[in-house]
Amino acid sequence: MALTSALVTHAGVAKADPLGPGPQRTDLGAGNEPLVAPPPTLHEYLQYGVALAAETVASAGPICSNVSNCILGSGGGIAARAGWRPSAQLYIGGAYEASKQDPNQLYRLGILQQARFEMRRYFPTGKEIAPFAVVGAGVHGYGNEWSIDTWGPDGTLGVGMEVELGGPVLELTLAYRPMYFRSWVDTSTLSHPGGIAHFVSLEVALEAKDAL
Repeated sequence: MALTSALVTHAGVAKADPLGPGPQRTDLGAGNEPLVAPPPTLHEYLQYGVALAAETVASAGPICSNVSNCILGSGGGIAARAGWRPSAQLYIGGAYEASKQDPNQLYRLGILQQARFEMRRYFPTGKEIAPFAVVGAGVHGYGNEWSIDTWGPDGTLGVGMEVELGGPVLELTLAYRPMYFRSWVDTSTLSHPGGIAHFVSLEVALEAKDAL
């Protein structure tokens, strides 16, 4: 009788813990199944796409300190980018952006062109939405229509989020972008001193990922 009781007790313990000893799972979903975040992808991707961009001038700095009409106002345009996605956490690439800025009638068409190197650090959540931080550096040129009357270096520091759409991804980015402009004379023969202008940029991008 004692041997029978011991065997029943042992069988009950084995049935209660069929996986054997191990860490206890406490996060249970529907049907009492454990919720486990999917592992990060190990694939490399070529990631590329286009974006609509708003370039808001927070401060034109010394460029417009001596004139009543500022030649460098806020505007918007389009950007194209491509880069390497070696993992789910990292993106390294470049971007070209052209935007129409408000020149307050001092230019017929004020065009700001930018060429940037960018790096994003993603923070995967195991869901369709993942936040990221972005840093970048590049050069830009500004002038009437597609000419370049002034140019200089610039930097980028921002945050955003990536939304998986079942194939392509939607990227939303908010960034601070300081730009240095060299002194120049515009087509109206007005002189503009050099200095740093401060931009706040908002981008909405649709990007594809091709496995390498």
